[in-house]
Amino acid sequence: MKRLVALLLALLASSAFALDPIWNMHYTFGPDSKHTTKFNLGAGVKSYFNNNILIPINFIGSVSKDFEIGGKLDVYTYDEMKHSQLTFDVGGKYYLNSTSFLEVDGYFGLNRNNASAVVATYGFEKFIAKNFSSFYELRAGFLDGVTGEDGYVKFSSSMIPTLYFGKPFRTMIEIIMSESVGNLQDDFMIDIIPKFELSLGSIRLRLDFDLGIMQEKNNDQKTIALYAMMAL
Repeated sequence: MKRLVALLLALLASSAFALDPIWNMHYTFGPDSKHTTKFNLGAGVKSYFNNNILIPINFIGSVSKDFEIGGKLDVYTYDEMKHSQLTFDVGGKYYLNSTSFLEVDGYFGLNRNNASAVVATYGFEKFIAKNFSSFYELRAGFLDGVTGEDGYVKFSSSMIPTLYFGKPFRTMIEIIMSESVGNLQDDFMIDIIPKFELSLGSIRLRLDFDLGIMQEKNNDQKTIALYAMMAL
């Protein structure tokens, strides 16, 4: 555990890049450690501080106490909303225990983008104190939709320190990195994303900021996103 944290921090100190598309390849709204016990619906909006907007809509259903399935439709609008692009992510998550899981996502372009991808994830959460935890994800992505034409497999990892203020409110800082085998030099990326989440009964509201510490040769976009999730 300590070695993983040290590796992430060392890489963060050495260089930083833009948010990689693999981090949107979740049927949830990004990495999520919460165990779904009901049927959930969610929607959100993400701004790129230009004419581009992403509108995600998702559902999650509990099949058993250890297994859930879900799907997410992403609607990208750009060029002053004159054009759009649709992608769909369908996946499932198997809980190994109360703090760790295995997840598989299938990603498909529905109109302009025909590239597909498959992403496998191992995630776990470790509580360091009663109100403080750290959540980790290790991922591997395959096919052109995630690796590009010159890549073979893309690896990514994240560390998310989380501070709980009782049950209603928590703050997180997502530190994420990714790289492709076959295209390492131009495809290595790191981002930092502060998150703030408020629970109001069966509704969760989350605000995400992509700080965008990056290099000019890579994608230099910054984003802000708001998500709403409801358990039915």
